[in-house]
Amino acid sequence: MLRGIQGRIIKTMIPFSDVREFELIEIAKEIFRIERDDIIIGIDDDCALVDVGIKLALTTDCLHEKTDFPNGIRHEEIGHMALAVNLSDLAGCGAKPLFFLYTITLSDKWVENFERILKGMRSLAEKYDVAIVGGDTDFGDELHISGFAVGKAERFVSRGGAKVGDKVCITGLLGKAQLSLEQLMEGKRRDEIAYPNSLFKPEPRVKEGLEIAKFANSMTDISDSLAISLHQIAEKSDVGIVIYEEKIPLNHLTPYVSYEKALELFLYSGGDYELLFTSSRAKYLEIGEVVDGKGVYIVRRDGSVNEVEFSGYEHNF
Repeated sequence: MLRGIQGRIIKTMIPFSDVREFELIEIAKEIFRIERDDIIIGIDDDCALVDVGIKLALTTDCLHEKTDFPNGIRHEEIGHMALAVNLSDLAGCGAKPLFFLYTITLSDKWVENFERILKGMRSLAEKYDVAIVGGDTDFGDELHISGFAVGKAERFVSRGGAKVGDKVCITGLLGKAQLSLEQLMEGKRRDEIAYPNSLFKPEPRVKEGLEIAKFANSMTDISDSLAISLHQIAEKSDVGIVIYEEKIPLNHLTPYVSYEKALELFLYSGGDYELLFTSSRAKYLEIGEVVDGKGVYIVRRDGSVNEVEFSGYEHNF
């Protein structure tokens, strides 16, 4: 399919962040490349997968005060977010979360709120029956939280299993967190922005991930942007992906921004914590299909075909 439309592809989407993180990941993959019978997937997906008699999914993520915690976030929400980013990775491969460990670096202004941060973390852990089994606390110039999560995978779904003919689906609406962040940065108060929960207290799609893993061929969480996640699945699966503008709902964004801006937010925003998956079965919100070829494209309503850039938003406060 893609080979027949190459001549009509134009680039209209504008990249909003560099891809240094992904370049560094490639360096780490090369340095830590290892082949062992107990390592099924290493540095190459939402989670690593190891077999120690049972299959365990392992993931880690870190958050920084200056780049990840928007103005107005509550202390409990910081703890929630630190756990949520890790649970989202586990959800993105269909793993049931089991255990979590944290490392927190506190500056002086955060010490008296340490308990509230941990209580926010505990609240989310209790919701998904996650045991927080340890951690480390240190002191520095900026609040920094790293987490390490372990999950059990009955059927681990990687980014690399998409098949030609699969439907491309997502679990929910995108662009809400970035829209709210931009409103906040424009001077609106927390109670004035469109979707405060999407920005301050995102919900990892743990239950959805476990359900989708039963039938999906590929899956990942949408943390950096839909565009980046689509490219990751297309590359790892050696396929092309086509999405259709007419299938993309934007009514949740257009009351606040123009139509083109809404489409831009939907494609290139980060922080929404939804899941992207491909399957022969349509489920949740179907937006496209897996095709023979390479790359990621969007068919516009007027019939033109545009390349979707490998790009996402970078949160700098």
